[in-house]
Amino acid sequence: MVRIPVLFVLGALLAFATAFADAAAAPPPVVSNSTITISGPGIGGATKTFSLPFMNNFANKGDWYVLPNDAHAAFFVADKATYSQCRVDILLNGAQKTIAITSSNDLATGHNTDLAFDVMVGDGRNNKSFSTTDRRDAVTVTVTRMDMLNFEATFSGTMTEMGVMRSSGREPSKVSVSGTISLHRASAPAPINAGNWVDCDPIVHDWLNEAQNRASSDCEVKFDHHLETALSFAFAPMESALEASQWQIVNMSDPSGLFDSAPRGSEGEPFRGQGFKLTMAVNPNTAQGQQAMAANTPDPLMDKMIQLLKAGNYAEAQVVQKQLDAKLKSAPAPPSTRLTVQVSFNFSSREFINFHGAFSTSALPGGGTVLYLPAMQGLGGGSGGDPGTWVLLGPWSQPTSTHLDGETTKVATKAQMNPSTPRLSIQNISVYLNCDRDLATKAIAAINWSQLRGLVAQ
Repeated sequence: MVRIPVLFVLGALLAFATAFADAAAAPPPVVSNSTITISGPGIGGATKTFSLPFMNNFANKGDWYVLPNDAHAAFFVADKATYSQCRVDILLNGAQKTIAITSSNDLATGHNTDLAFDVMVGDGRNNKSFSTTDRRDAVTVTVTRMDMLNFEATFSGTMTEMGVMRSSGREPSKVSVSGTISLHRASAPAPINAGNWVDCDPIVHDWLNEAQNRASSDCEVKFDHHLETALSFAFAPMESALEASQWQIVNMSDPSGLFDSAPRGSEGEPFRGQGFKLTMAVNPNTAQGQQAMAANTPDPLMDKMIQLLKAGNYAEAQVVQKQLDAKLKSAPAPPSTRLTVQVSFNFSSREFINFHGAFSTSALPGGGTVLYLPAMQGLGGGSGGDPGTWVLLGPWSQPTSTHLDGETTKVATKAQMNPSTPRLSIQNISVYLNCDRDLATKAIAAINWSQLRGLVAQ
């Protein structure tokens, strides 16, 4: 199974994720016969034993799984859902039967691991949390039975009170803990099949419990890596051509970065994956860069309007704003000093807001449509418009325009989606180039479109 370490946030630290629970996907209920015994200065020198009959097995929360060469458990058990006496949080990763959790590998001590053991104790007045934060602490968890219906383990060790600063004049208190985790369910959760690909496991084994997203399946990870590799090859000629023209890469997607999580429920939709993003900027130390920077100097009317606003002369500022808008509409767009390319897959439609001017389309040699919008609203929204070019590969309809108000229009296109197509496949590709039209034309001419069309053909 393809995996990378992911920082988990457990228990109360992930309470925000409750809002994302899907009641319709409720898993089979779990019966907990777990107990814990705690003693030591941390609870006043007493020895207390608590029954922990509650386990957080509702949708997207506590769970465990076991595979031939992998296993994972992430849940809490407590006296009740909102604990009043005791709660134990457990995070275990790996097929080994015995795991020692210490300050050197506990998530609670800031380590990027998949291991944690936390205990919370309440007495109606004061609540305390304990973890293996001291270097002398250790809790050993021994798994005695683990399958899709049962999780049984014993644990014992020492822990230190959390949240106590030695500078407060009080030393963090310690406790000894021991007990059993005993969980049973009549049936296993229904498997989530995220789609088949080549030589991989299509089932989601969700080690992202208590998180907004679910874990990606092995097939999703491998298919997305295939896409990222193809995209890297497709855009390499464009990168080289621009670098030869005094442009430099600011940031770009890492083709080796794995697609380790996906939105919950996305397995029922066409695959979109990570997509691809590349940003390049003209080198400001070159003659071309200095010329482009000078052309992008703010208009004097902009400075005038800002000064009027600062002085509270709003009516005059509005007049200047109208003068500036009229000037910008009639003036050609300055040469871009930055180029951002974004690639996305399998969208059923695309809609764009164009603030002024008419859109235009042309055929991409070899197949595809090039759509140009002179004043497109940014993908994140906003009231300003910039030149935007889209290249659409696959069965897209001819873009159409609808008048909204003033000079603003909505430009829309739809893709013909085949519901019988395997999920892990590409039905269409959208490539967005955020830059002036001339630069977009040069970039398009250098991109290896055959590589991208090959993804659609698969």
